[in-house]
Amino acid sequence: MRMRSLTRRLIVGVLLAELLCAAGFAVVAIVHEMHVRRRAFDIMLRGRADSLLGAVQDADDPEANVTVDRSELVLPAEDIYEVLSPTGRRLGESENADARALRGLAASQREAQREKYFEIEVGRVHYRVLRTEGVRVIDRLENGGTRRPVTLIYGAPTRHLFREVVEAARFYVLTSVLLLAVTGAVLAWLLGRWLSPLRELALSASRVSVTSWEFEPTENALRTRELNPIILSMRQLLAGLREAFERQRRFTGDAAHELKTSLTLLKSSLQLLTMGRRNAEEYEAGLRDLTIDIQRMEELTERMLALARIEEEGEKPAEVVDLGMTVRSLAQRLKPLAEARQVTIGVIGDGACLVSVQASDAEILGSNLLMNAVQHSPAGAEVTVTLTARNGTAEMRVGDRGDGIPESALPHIFERFYRTDASRSRQSGGTGLGLAICKAIVERSRGTIAVESGMGRGTVIIVRLPTARG
Repeated sequence: MRMRSLTRRLIVGVLLAELLCAAGFAVVAIVHEMHVRRRAFDIMLRGRADSLLGAVQDADDPEANVTVDRSELVLPAEDIYEVLSPTGRRLGESENADARALRGLAASQREAQREKYFEIEVGRVHYRVLRTEGVRVIDRLENGGTRRPVTLIYGAPTRHLFREVVEAARFYVLTSVLLLAVTGAVLAWLLGRWLSPLRELALSASRVSVTSWEFEPTENALRTRELNPIILSMRQLLAGLREAFERQRRFTGDAAHELKTSLTLLKSSLQLLTMGRRNAEEYEAGLRDLTIDIQRMEELTERMLALARIEEEGEKPAEVVDLGMTVRSLAQRLKPLAEARQVTIGVIGDGACLVSVQASDAEILGSNLLMNAVQHSPAGAEVTVTLTARNGTAEMRVGDRGDGIPESALPHIFERFYRTDASRSRQSGGTGLGLAICKAIVERSRGTIAVESGMGRGTVIIVRLPTARG
């Protein structure tokens, strides 16, 4: 897979944006420059036409009223002009050969009553021409002077105008290219510094492995506000992964220990049976013990598989389950076991207690809690199950009147294979997975589970689950 550089892409993106801005600015600047220079050119044409009008004098020829005195003209030799009388008689024209292009132009433009600008081309030379009407006052000192109307047609080549615009465009383009080059270099340097926290964070993350969970971002990365959410998420993710690995490791070790213990008991029982001759009653008692050990191993295996299934499945589409009905059904089914231990089960709460949970999970949850309470209750005691639902939360409290749990054991009560009975003998019973399975079910259903206990005053398991509408 081809690698891409984030720095390079940022630089290219910014430079492309600047290039588009520079191109747009250059186009607007050139259009504006053309407009400004054309207006200045038109003003220049108007000034030269006024100078031409100032050169109109009395004619020595009695048939001509006025004429153009060239001695008073200081005009560029490349310009062309023509002065006409109201009757269309030519009073004067420029001496260059291109002046012939103006002949007849006044007649074709005669309908124009005001000054007018237009373009013509003579011998591949472009001219911008002004046609205007003017009045020359002759002999002002004699009776206020004589007014002589004339038509002025004045043109000048525009090649220098376009040359100036091209020079201006070249200046804008070269300036933009230079600014882009400088901007690119500065941007590369700045991005190299600004993205250094991201590179340092990536380097710190690359050091994390299954054998090393230490993730220590640099001070530079920690001071970067935009990286704080990433650092927090990575820390939470790594903490969760580390806990999952540790839990899996402990689960494997505890499961191996439990199975090894059961196998050792089976092996010891078989060895005892094979040592010497036994009568029928001794063989029967030994086989009974072997059956109990095998049943315990079977129960342990089933609970391990159940816990693994619950944790691997994750969240599933929940069902609407009446927790009260489920608990009452379980209490009825466990009644023979409770009577054998001389324990009664009471369920408090008559209303419906609807929760969003898998029906099979609700069965496992209630069964584990009730059996655990029955097994830890003394003869003649009562196991109470209290069900309430308010403020969108269903609460189930399962309490017994047993010996209670030591305070030091409370933080570990929901851990796998944890039991307060350290001997783990046949008489203690249980596998140490019941409450761990309950916790996995409750957490998958987005609820909470807690324990309240004290030595000599029994234990209460409190389960809270979000209610559902049925």
